[in-house]
Amino acid sequence: MKTVDLSKGQHSLSEVLTLAESDAVLIHSASGEDFVLEHADDFDREVAALGSSAKFSSFLDARSKEAGDLPMSEVCKKRGI
Repeated sequence: MKTVDLSKGQHSLSEVLTLAESDAVLIHSASGEDFVLEHADDFDREVAALGSSAKFSSFLDARSKEAGDLPMSEVCKKRGI
């Protein structure tokens, strides 16, 4: 992981993005906060999209309120095992 310390000098966004093409970059801000910048793949984009989806959040909320588990004997019976 590469580190860019913004409290010790200026770095352009282009420069930081170029660093992130090959490795994750830890960005230490002048105010003392740390951020990580890394290349995003399709999975990362999907996670971000679902995380901001009200419809998906509602779905998860409804699923979390569903009633308990089925006993294994019931599962086998339903599957004809």
